[in-house]
Amino acid sequence: MKLNLLVATSQLNSQIGNTLGTGSSEGLSHLARLMSECGIRGDIFDLPNGSQHPGTASPFSLISGFALKTDEISFRNLPELRDDPQLMSHLEKISANYNRFFRQKRTVNYALKRSIMPWVLESCYQNFCNREYEHRLEQFDNFCTLAGYWLDDYALYETYKEKEIDLTARGYCQKESVESTTFRKTFEERINFYKYQQFICYEQKQAIRQELKKLAVGLVVNLPFGVEVQSADVFFHPEVFDDSLQVGCSPEPEHGYPEQAWGIAAYREKTQGLRRYLEEKMKWLTLFGDGIFLDHMVGWSGQYVLPMHIPPESVFPHGQFLTTDHIERKSNIHWFLDILLQTDLEIRGEIAGDHQRVLATIEAIDEYLAAGHEIGTMAIPRWETRNNRLKPLCDYKPATLTMVETHDTSTLLQYLLNRKGYNEDFETREQILMFCQRVVGLPFFLEDVPLTLDACSSSFWFEICCRFTAGTPSKELVFTLPGLLSLLSKDHRSATIENNINIKPGTSGAVGNGWGNWSYFSPPIETMVDDAEVRQALKTLGDRSFAPFDYFHTYQDPQNTDLPLNILYSKIQNREIIFRDKQNGWTVWERPSGYITHLFVLELVIQNAAEMEVWQRIDVESILDLDFEGNYTFLDLNNDLAVYTYDARDLKANQLFIRLDAGQIHHFLVVQDT
Repeated sequence: MKLNLLVATSQLNSQIGNTLGTGSSEGLSHLARLMSECGIRGDIFDLPNGSQHPGTASPFSLISGFALKTDEISFRNLPELRDDPQLMSHLEKISANYNRFFRQKRTVNYALKRSIMPWVLESCYQNFCNREYEHRLEQFDNFCTLAGYWLDDYALYETYKEKEIDLTARGYCQKESVESTTFRKTFEERINFYKYQQFICYEQKQAIRQELKKLAVGLVVNLPFGVEVQSADVFFHPEVFDDSLQVGCSPEPEHGYPEQAWGIAAYREKTQGLRRYLEEKMKWLTLFGDGIFLDHMVGWSGQYVLPMHIPPESVFPHGQFLTTDHIERKSNIHWFLDILLQTDLEIRGEIAGDHQRVLATIEAIDEYLAAGHEIGTMAIPRWETRNNRLKPLCDYKPATLTMVETHDTSTLLQYLLNRKGYNEDFETREQILMFCQRVVGLPFFLEDVPLTLDACSSSFWFEICCRFTAGTPSKELVFTLPGLLSLLSKDHRSATIENNINIKPGTSGAVGNGWGNWSYFSPPIETMVDDAEVRQALKTLGDRSFAPFDYFHTYQDPQNTDLPLNILYSKIQNREIIFRDKQNGWTVWERPSGYITHLFVLELVIQNAAEMEVWQRIDVESILDLDFEGNYTFLDLNNDLAVYTYDARDLKANQLFIRLDAGQIHHFLVVQDT
């Protein structure tokens, strides 16, 4: 069973991997080494930071289906730079100065890297062209052959943009046209420069992949649904994309979501052109990861499309589904997944969206699971319901990809505190209470939520993590790395937005938009080993095995439906006991020596929510076995470990007598004495 970590490379805060104001792919290697050192058996789920165009960027889009991002380059690993000591020295000083600065601010500086990297890459390219690099030239030629499907188009398109070519002049997208041929001859060296950029990105990604393999840490790459209109893919592949239509999301009034237009071109569904494009894309991705995580998986069951240009005065809604037929939608997702299954990539996916497409996608996935394929689809415990009640962790399927949090939701800590940044955020107290009782197994009443940081001990937060890593039979569990460290590290245990990957849930990954998304570094990953408490916690959490625990049930007395008490109960198994201590804080109960060997069978929490004293008898036969000769001992954690012993037959005949002052709570641990 795996404990996987979700990260965004550009935000990965690694002393080794931080260069020129952002994280680099070298940070992934560093993280993998720390995972191995901490005994974490799992994969890294890596995220792109999306487009840099705030007007059109979507969390479901890329600026290229193939090209890699120079944002993630580690300049220290460039051969052409290592041979240029003077330039290397300059860059090391700039990066070191920035690193000293960001340790105080924890902010990512894309502007710094994006202003310096063109100069660095230009210099490296000149060194590449001018020096005796026979072996490197051969490697470059091999790369160009390997990337033949897309590389020429990409490099040409980037050069078009740089030279401000009018891309509405259709001759430029025709490879054999006079305009295109003339341009390629004129700017051949510049086109090769863009190929060189991709070559060094490819080399670094390959090196990371090989190192992770040696460490037995898998890498799952993110695959957003679409490609933006202003891209080489759309420009050169009209057989794949319909650029008169954009993909979006249908309005979901029941969830409070309006219609969304994502600015990405629609696919020509189930065409030969799309099949060839996807086959090449998946073949390319196999070079960099062991698996893929599909964003907006339901889009492959049939797209919701809108006109590319929507007049401001037009009438809402603007879009429509390309198919509304349930069988056809399942056929679409089968067509897509069959292409993916031709590769060795592990398939993981996010299933969220409008209800009908979600149903079609889930049915199709279940058919693949029944046929023996391993396709993991995402479940978020704070969202998963059955009959309007949250599902307990033990009810998940082994094939489920259980994600404690995603890149664009609040962290678990923020959710329990109902805060993100410095403001109350997103959830009702009733929903948080249900999550605490049914998912995390906490003996909480309504006034106990949301939590506060000063009311919870480190052992409390660690126990919460344990319940997620052990409480579900899902083979794969995912924490965001900053979310996990925010729970385990005292130094980073805060609900501030610095512990998020994407600052505002559901918004674009564009850098520079109003929310500043993707603009903070994570907590330093060195915390995983430098902090002894965190290191020990990760060693425990990283070696996952399924040990189901019982959640807290609400008790209703069948003989007295007007019982003026709130009563919770849970079987005690595979978990520590959490209680409210004398300082009114939540912590893990440390058993006194006299109770080390006691086998507690039930946790029973009774609250008098009334404004007056209550004397009451409670029928406990439905929650305790009273048909045996022996006693039950009730140990009260909220009353100085007071002990009450009852004969089982007496409890059956006379019930459990309770006297509680107004607002008082009995938190009993029950032992069966035979």
